Amino acid sequence: MNENGGKIHIVMSGEGTYPFEVGGVSVWAHLLIQNLSHIDFTLMPIMMHPYVKLKYELPSNVVDMVKVPLWGTEEPTEYVRDIKFASIFYGKLRTTDAIIEEHFLPIFSDLVDFVYNIKTDMDKLGDVIFDFYNFFQTYDYHVTFRSKLVWDTFKGKIKEIYIDVVDDVPSVYDMVEALRYLFRFFITLLPPVPQADIYHSSAAAFCGLPCVIAKKIHGSRFLLTEHGIYIREQLLQASRIKMPLRTKEFLMNLITMVARMNYYHADVISPVCDYNKRWEIKWGAQEDRIHTIYNGIDTDRFKRLDVVRSGRPTVVMVARIDPLKDIETFIHTCALVAKEIPDVLFKMYGPKLDDGYYEKCENLVTTLDVQSNFIFAGLTSNPAEAYNEGDVVMLTSISEAFPFVVIEAMACEKVMVSSDVGGTKEVLEGFGFVVRPKDYEQFAEKVLLVLNDKVMAEEMGIAAREHILSGFTINDVVTNYQHLYQRLYEMESTAIIGNHGSKLSPVEPDELELQDDLSELLNSKDE
Repeated sequence: MNENGGKIHIVMSGEGTYPFEVGGVSVWAHLLIQNLSHIDFTLMPIMMHPYVKLKYELPSNVVDMVKVPLWGTEEPTEYVRDIKFASIFYGKLRTTDAIIEEHFLPIFSDLVDFVYNIKTDMDKLGDVIFDFYNFFQTYDYHVTFRSKLVWDTFKGKIKEIYIDVVDDVPSVYDMVEALRYLFRFFITLLPPVPQADIYHSSAAAFCGLPCVIAKKIHGSRFLLTEHGIYIREQLLQASRIKMPLRTKEFLMNLITMVARMNYYHADVISPVCDYNKRWEIKWGAQEDRIHTIYNGIDTDRFKRLDVVRSGRPTVVMVARIDPLKDIETFIHTCALVAKEIPDVLFKMYGPKLDDGYYEKCENLVTTLDVQSNFIFAGLTSNPAEAYNEGDVVMLTSISEAFPFVVIEAMACEKVMVSSDVGGTKEVLEGFGFVVRPKDYEQFAEKVLLVLNDKVMAEEMGIAAREHILSGFTINDVVTNYQHLYQRLYEMESTAIIGNHGSKLSPVEPDELELQDDLSELLNSKDE
């Protein structure tokens, strides 16, 4: 029996999400916690800064919250621990150069070796992270990282690693930025990890580090749910941002190291679609630990509704206005369809996150002369109504995991035409249309097919909802996680600590075709 008298206690960690941000991951977390009221949850959100505000009213079974802001802090310890100023002050006094040299530099040196793949033993990396955590339970984080000893050691390690490189050696700027990334991201390891039966991370990212520590201290089980593939998303982002080569190299090495460690130490990995498996296996996850649990939605909310409609053939898309959503393909599709159906209306619901990209999309509408056929309708507070305004719903993303918009639209009995990204095909194939990303000619062909055949659209929409009701509801996802939590809770914790194997009965893996689609995806963006 655990310390809760037999009641399961779970720490749920995540980055930039619940309960301080809205979005798919937050919806998933809130619904899960809300519907598992017999389980106690502690939240450990990794936040951008300490001043963000709650976006959700927390369910009563959220018994505690440990906030971990990475930025916007000069003295990070005061925000991640319930600690008096005197304790912080005395911690600084204890953190002498002698202490740093004897106890921290060996840990730090090993960590840099792992970042640059000089050392690769994931058990040893777990020990290094544990030693890092332990050091800062006693000594001061700020003083240590600002120490000249740490800077000199880091500079020496970088020179040693690049000793045979003639061109593009890391500059002082590169090294300063790299050390700054370490300082900020490893704030994740500052808070004491509370006792809990299960640690549940929503990404193979820095929010998984406390889960590794909890395994070693408490024998907690580590469950990793992946909505998107964190490392893939970071690679995509890195391809778009301007950053010095060696700074970017360090950052991506660091992210890759952390992702691999998450995959190695997690007892169970539960991606939201089978598509994610190929990426997880590629980066070190064992197949017999992977157990897919699809997202679920509220089918009482997302259903066919009587709404005010334009009276024109209408195509709807609900997505943020962002390059990854490829709004340009939606606009090009509009232009092609309008040639065949002159009064067609394309409605784009979603917030504009990038003013430059939004302006680019507006200019494209003008260039293609579809101002009378295309509307930027703004953010909607009721996506179910938005879907029901359309005869067809589209999604043109170039990168997704298992998008909520697809199953929501299908539950509304709408024919969905989506790009073939992530796990979309797993739910949509046979109940809608899957199109190659960026291929607006094929998108237009499928949209015209639906708009010109109302009987087919009606039948396909009804079949789509039935499909969602058979495995993609809130009840389905809650039941699946309840069973998984129970199985993890019943595992022998002594068998987990320091053990790469899992005591869970293995999940039979689907036959996976490992393919690296990143290069194809990046190339398609540049066309």
